Amino acid sequence: MTGQTYFVTGTNRGIGFEITKYYSNLSKDNKIIATARDPSKADKLKELAAKNGNVEIITLETTSDKSIGLIDSELAKIGVDGIDVYVANAAISDSYINVIDCPKEVWLDHYTVNSLAPILVLQKLYKHLLKKETRKLVFISSGAGSLTRFVPTPVSAYGQSKAALNFSVLELSHELKQEGFKVVAVSPGVVSTDMGNHGHSEIVKNSPHLEDLLKSVSITPEESGTQVAQVIDNLKEEDNGKFLNYDHTEYPY
Repeated sequence: MTGQTYFVTGTNRGIGFEITKYYSNLSKDNKIIATARDPSKADKLKELAAKNGNVEIITLETTSDKSIGLIDSELAKIGVDGIDVYVANAAISDSYINVIDCPKEVWLDHYTVNSLAPILVLQKLYKHLLKKETRKLVFISSGAGSLTRFVPTPVSAYGQSKAALNFSVLELSHELKQEGFKVVAVSPGVVSTDMGNHGHSEIVKNSPHLEDLLKSVSITPEESGTQVAQVIDNLKEEDNGKFLNYDHTEYPY
């Protein structure tokens, strides 16, 4: 099996860690560039890197222009010659507030991390992705960003920021199609990560009738990360521009 190089953001825990673990275990020939805001605190990630030898951990604060500006030098340090797959996973979700009450700084924080940062990182990675033929761009989105399958519970800035990210996915899928890129948004499901569990409890506070539904569809981080990775592995040309669910079905925008 020919190894591929993956650039994954937000890998110190949760879905990002599980995607990193999946590709690291899949083949010793893979190289995973795993980013974290503070690698010194990413104990599980460091343990995985020491065990498998194919995970390179770099510092990346996706809200910092300075940190994003250092991506080229970070890649040069670890001898990366091209990237096959970019997985934009880093995100925040803490806006379980009605639109009418949501403060400006909450909107801006969610837009900065969830909508803009994935694109700003891509702008730095673009030339590295062009060095490979694989050219897969995967943006981890959320069902909360679907306008068609809207769930009436307060997610305000989070839902809107993911809908904005989805718009960029659609636009990029057209912009980069002629260069052979496959650009998709992927919903990872309702996942029992730290962030997901916090969201679950906040949603149930606001919408108690959704508790049984959330419990029935909840999956573990490992289940989500593994299935998202398998979606990535199986991307075809005709998937370009789609919003896909972790279970390999298409999610409505």
